[in-house]
Amino acid sequence: MQLSCSHGALQGLGRPFSRSFLGAYASRSSNRPPTLRKSLCTMLPFWLPMLCDVRRCRRSSALQRRFGGALQRRVSSRRLEIQQNDFALGGQKHRILSGSVSYFRVLPEQWRDRLEKLKALGCNAAEVYVPWNLHEPQPGQFVFEGRCDLLSFLSICQELELDVLLRPGPYICAEWDLGGLPWWLLTGPDPVPLRSSDKDFLTAVKRWWDELLPKLEAFLSAQGGPIIAIQVENEYGYWGTDKDYLESLRQMLLNQFGSDCPLLFTSDGTFWPDLQQNGGLDSMLRTANFGSDPQQRLQELRSAQPQGPLCNMEFWIGWFDAWGALTGKSFRDPSDVAQTLHNTLDAGASVNFFVFHGGTSFGFCGPGGNLSSVGLYEPQVTSYDYGGLLDEAGEVTEKYLQCRKVLANFLQKPDLLEKTFPTARRLPESPPLELESTLSLEDALPALTSDGATCIKSAVPLPAEQVGLGYGYIMYRAQVPSTNKLPLTFGKDSIRDFASIMSGGRVLGTIYRNDSGPGCREFELPEQGCQLEVLVEMMGRVNFGPALLTERKGLVGPGSVQLGTPFTGPMRAVLGWEILPLPMEEQDLARIPWGMDVSMGKRTSRWNRGPRFYRFALHVQQPADRFLALDGFNKGFACINGFNLGRYWKAHDLLGLHLSQYADIFFADFNFGSLCRWDLRDRCIFLGHFFGGVAMRSLFSTSTVLPVVPKMHPLLREWCPSLFGHQACCPKEQRWDYCRFPCF
Repeated sequence: MQLSCSHGALQGLGRPFSRSFLGAYASRSSNRPPTLRKSLCTMLPFWLPMLCDVRRCRRSSALQRRFGGALQRRVSSRRLEIQQNDFALGGQKHRILSGSVSYFRVLPEQWRDRLEKLKALGCNAAEVYVPWNLHEPQPGQFVFEGRCDLLSFLSICQELELDVLLRPGPYICAEWDLGGLPWWLLTGPDPVPLRSSDKDFLTAVKRWWDELLPKLEAFLSAQGGPIIAIQVENEYGYWGTDKDYLESLRQMLLNQFGSDCPLLFTSDGTFWPDLQQNGGLDSMLRTANFGSDPQQRLQELRSAQPQGPLCNMEFWIGWFDAWGALTGKSFRDPSDVAQTLHNTLDAGASVNFFVFHGGTSFGFCGPGGNLSSVGLYEPQVTSYDYGGLLDEAGEVTEKYLQCRKVLANFLQKPDLLEKTFPTARRLPESPPLELESTLSLEDALPALTSDGATCIKSAVPLPAEQVGLGYGYIMYRAQVPSTNKLPLTFGKDSIRDFASIMSGGRVLGTIYRNDSGPGCREFELPEQGCQLEVLVEMMGRVNFGPALLTERKGLVGPGSVQLGTPFTGPMRAVLGWEILPLPMEEQDLARIPWGMDVSMGKRTSRWNRGPRFYRFALHVQQPADRFLALDGFNKGFACINGFNLGRYWKAHDLLGLHLSQYADIFFADFNFGSLCRWDLRDRCIFLGHFFGGVAMRSLFSTSTVLPVVPKMHPLLREWCPSLFGHQACCPKEQRWDYCRFPCF
């Protein structure tokens, strides 16, 4: 990295150094001749800033060693600035053409492919969210490896000469659990002062940014890096009016980066007159988020910001999907997207495709949720295809091709149209899976809780956050006394989010958060009493709107479980609970005792209803991507090689898994892995082993697919018609039908 004599270094990182240096100089020069002291003081303003930049270079030497040439400066004075109603980059008039790519929803070995396709579209920038909850899963514990390796992602952007519009939150929305805020912020009393100038919240933000921001310094445009702009918060106009909060975030960035700080901006809708005013500050650029009618929306933005460049920071070219949503699966015609893009550019605005490539919301800390206009909970599906320009598997879509024509014409670069994109190799047809073993949750429970897990005892059920659990499942147990023929009743808003009710080895039924029909939350228990078990699956936390404040999981509320109904007289709370957190993390699943024999004789015996684990074997010579259709399954999650692919659910005919290549870092020591899946409505957990001659590189992401494959899911149109299936031998009323693998 080159040395810079910019005095700005003295204003930022150089302050601690300069004070200590001046102290040392004063003590050492006191005995020197007056002429020499005067000479040194005269020279001090010239070489002190250089010494401060030396300190900066030393601090970034580790990044230099790691990324090498990716951090070399392209232009030493390359800054994004505002010149009246235009952007200027490096002193030249500039139009931002960007696309959203969430690095945490894409596997690291696929980052370059997605970014190269963004560059080939004609774009000059990538918009990048940073999810706080994924990088700080526990207070003070930070993760920047694997798919959280933000610095490697930025390095690829640098190599491809793609600028970066960074959106570090702290709230990002992004259809991500709690909008990217960590679950452990919900352990305090209700309501939690999220996204405010509350002292405790800002302290948590500062701890996170104190870890994140120094890592970004070498990637700032002032240092020759790709980050030309940073967004402060996200769509804050929909949330509040706390200007002190926004100013606190702004000051954190300025204090960290000093004169190197990139252009700061906010983004909000324009649909209500006060959104832009509430969500921004006059000291930062305001941008708009919209998907259609650019003339109207940009006019509304201009009313809120009389001068400055116009920018559509989120050009919604599709939409997310939710399980059970009344609107069904989203779709937007490619020609409509292309025409809206043309109109936006013709209006003189910069644009960011939202999303260019969505990817997959892996694991439990992944997809978020929303509350509908009628108050129904709508958890987002594992697939974040979104109708992007690249589909979930990273393939070019018709929408991409039509938008490329618009950009080629706008940029006057017809050569953009000459680029072709061969379809990635897919796994060939596979032999039937071999069922290796199966185990009920009841039998696996001792192993799942053997690693120091604490059984919490409480008079009333406690939410998961209060017992230190952020994601996964949670088991509640209580001894119910004589019921006097009173039914067991669960409160209206007590289930967060899907519960299996069990007693004496029997599954009494299930309850979903939205269930509200007559009697759907009432169950009969033995009159003499019994042990009650409630297994609750924690699905995605709401990521937008006021519900963030109270989005606890598990059994919520002291009166969540009672005996009786409003029609049977006074209701009696069930007291005396044991609470078992079940995060279902990799180390937990690795302890499952797979010793149970699953020979044909065993397989024909009756399996008790309730959650079960299954493990299968699949032999693969050359790992590659593919989709997995899950016909016959209902609800659960899937893992392979210990990596959680995400949830699946046959709700409103939405079901499926997408298998994808995985990065070497996770499988360097493995030559096999397990694909795990289970079902809460007495179906299954599914596991599969993958063998190969080299260390495995296969990971499988989950995706939602519809039964009407040719019309609704373009990724599945080219399925090989020759499919295979495997059906376990078990009683019909407990049978999971088969698992089919589509071939490309």
